[in-house]
Amino acid sequence: MSKSIIFNNENICIFPNIVISLQYQENQEVMTTSIYKTSDYLTTDEIHRLIRYFKKLGNLRMCLLIEFGCKTLLRYSDLSRIQWNDIIGKDTLILNEKKTGKRRMISIGKTLRESIETSYNELKHPNKEELVFQYTLQHTNLLLKEGAKDVKIRNKNISTHSMRKSGSRFIWENNGHSDEYLIKLSSILNHSSTFITRKYLGISKEEIKNIYESFDDLL
Repeated sequence: MSKSIIFNNENICIFPNIVISLQYQENQEVMTTSIYKTSDYLTTDEIHRLIRYFKKLGNLRMCLLIEFGCKTLLRYSDLSRIQWNDIIGKDTLILNEKKTGKRRMISIGKTLRESIETSYNELKHPNKEELVFQYTLQHTNLLLKEGAKDVKIRNKNISTHSMRKSGSRFIWENNGHSDEYLIKLSSILNHSSTFITRKYLGISKEEIKNIYESFDDLL
């Protein structure tokens, strides 16, 4: 998986499925109206099952969306603005994030480039100025939930944000659960601290304990 790294004084209180943002302004604590249920990350097996489900339905754009979301860590607000001419024959995607306004340069890895080319060809070469992902956020989330139900992904809240969270989790797991990559992910995800990133990735206390205990086998 390729990776490219190119808040307001805010305190985030995180509970199992609820995130409440507290902002401090001139020594006053103000609770914002931002209260929402978090999305869950998916395992690699669950990701592949979802892709196979949409491929069987012939929905190539949803197949590509899942892979693209995992491998670029972009929010749907950015994915939904990408045109074919932004990614066809390109090894770098350049965009300004809608939420943060930050300019991002994201490397498109070999396997993702191949998936882009394959999808473009199988869709009979759509106009390059056409949007790649054309569904609304609400409809995309509905399709993901229907797919998850069909492939028996249970007890998880699935949405487009699950792709961003899953890709982040894959990076952390595949790089030895290291603090170095936690710091890098915090930068990519625009988190103010690695504490928030740990919560975002769903890293449990038990996992942290197991990481430290693994030294028993190494040293």
